[in-house]
Amino acid sequence: MQINSERYHLLIADDDPEILTMLADICGGPGYRVTTVRWGNAAYQELKSGQFDLLLTDLNMPDLDGFALLDLMRHEQPDLPVLVITASKSTQDAVRAIKQGALDFVEKPFQVEELLLTVQNALEVGRLRRESRLLAEELAKPYRFDKIVGEEPRMMEIYSLVQDVAAGNTTVLIMGESGTGKELIAQAIHYNSPRNRKPLVKVNCVTLSESLLESELFGHEKGSFTGAMTTKRGLFEVADSGTLFLDEIGEMTPSTQAKLLQFLQDSTFRRVGGTQNLSVDVRVIAATNRNMKQMVDEGKYREDLYYRLNVFPISLPPLRERKGDIARLARYFLQRFGQEMGKRLQGFSPGALRILENHLWPGNVRELENAIERAVVLCKNEWLDEKLLAFLDPAGSDDQNALYSGLPRREAPLQDQVDAFEKSLLQDTLDECGGNRSLTARKLAINRTTLLAKMKKYSLSADIPELCEN
Repeated sequence: MQINSERYHLLIADDDPEILTMLADICGGPGYRVTTVRWGNAAYQELKSGQFDLLLTDLNMPDLDGFALLDLMRHEQPDLPVLVITASKSTQDAVRAIKQGALDFVEKPFQVEELLLTVQNALEVGRLRRESRLLAEELAKPYRFDKIVGEEPRMMEIYSLVQDVAAGNTTVLIMGESGTGKELIAQAIHYNSPRNRKPLVKVNCVTLSESLLESELFGHEKGSFTGAMTTKRGLFEVADSGTLFLDEIGEMTPSTQAKLLQFLQDSTFRRVGGTQNLSVDVRVIAATNRNMKQMVDEGKYREDLYYRLNVFPISLPPLRERKGDIARLARYFLQRFGQEMGKRLQGFSPGALRILENHLWPGNVRELENAIERAVVLCKNEWLDEKLLAFLDPAGSDDQNALYSGLPRREAPLQDQVDAFEKSLLQDTLDECGGNRSLTARKLAINRTTLLAKMKKYSLSADIPELCEN
C-alpha cells in the first residue's frame, strides 16, 4: 500500500536510527517527501524553517521529547497533525499525548498497512484543517479592522480597543445609539479572535417574548411546555467554542437575566424544564442602546449582571459626533452600491456633500447607508448630486423635499420642527419594530400609553393589530 500523494511532506523524529530508516522506507512512496531527524530539538528547528504536512514523533527522546514538541506545535502550528510513536504497552502515554493535541498514535512493532492508513487519515485531517482556516480567513475579510471605515480620533481609539480585546475571551459590552455599528464591532471581535472558525451566533433580545427568549437561548426539554414535542438545543449550545452576540441586552426580562448571570459566573445553564446543568465554552458579546447604569439605578436591571457584562465596555459615538467620517463613509457606501448595481459613479457633487455633512443623522451610520443606497438607485449620471439627497435637507428649495423628509423648513417655528422630528422618529421606530407598539415604547424608553397618545396626535398607524402584540 502506498500513500497516493504528490504534495505531502512528512517529518519523522526518533532517536533510534533503525526506526527512522524503517519509517522512511514505509512512507516514502513515489512523489512523497520524507525528512528524518534523530533529536527533538532538530525536529523543532525543521518545523520552524520548513513546511510540513505531518509530524510523526517518538515520545521518548533525550533532549526534547514528544510531549514538549506537542505543546510547541499546539501553540505555533495548530493545523499540523501530529502522530506519536509508542511501544505496544504504552497506552497511558498515548492517551496523554492525545489529550495534549496528538491526532493518533502508531504502535511498535509497526503493522505496515495499519501505519499507512493512520498516516493517510492524519494527512486528510491536516488538509481539512487548512481548508477550514482558509475559509475562516475569507469569512473574516469583511470584518478586518481596515474594513471598518472611520478615521476620527474616537473611532481610532475604539479600533485599538477592539484589537486588544479580540485575542482573549473577555466578555464585551458594546453601547451606542441604534445604527452606530454595534453588530459590526461584534463581528470584528469574533472574526479576529481565535474562535473565528467556530460559529458567531446572534440573537436580538427585543424580538422575542420572555418564554421564547429563554427557550431560544438555553433550549428546552421534551414536554417542558405545551408544544415542546422534542428536546431542543439552545443557542448557547449551538455557539459552543464560538461567540454568542446578545443584541439589545437591556430588553432582557428578570428571569432570563438570572439564567444569563448563572452562565457568566460558571459557564453552566439548564434547558427550560431541565434539571441537569450543562456546560459550554462560549464567549458573550452584548450590545445595547439603553443607558444600562441608569436602568440599574432605577431597579430595572440586575446590578450583578450589569457588572458581569460590563467587563470590557466599548462606547460607540453617534455619527453627528464624528462628522469627519461622514464623507468617508458616504464614499464607501457609494462605491459599494455602485458596484452592486453596475453603475460607474465618480462621487458626490459639492451640494450633495453639504447636505450629508449638515444632516443630524438620528439613525446614524445605518441611516446614512440607507440614504446612499436610495440615491444610487435613482442616480442616472456619474455624479450623485444634491437633488438625489434633497429628502435629507429640510432647507431645500423643492416643496417635494419636505414631503420626502416629513420635516418643515428651517424658518418654521421651533415647536413645529420639534414635532416634525418627533413624528419622524416615532414612525421610523414603529417601522423598525414591525409595527409592534410595545416594542416601540421600550426602544423609545416611554410607556405604552404615552406612545399611543403621540401616535394619535400625529395620526400614525401600526401595521399589526394590538391583539398580536406581546
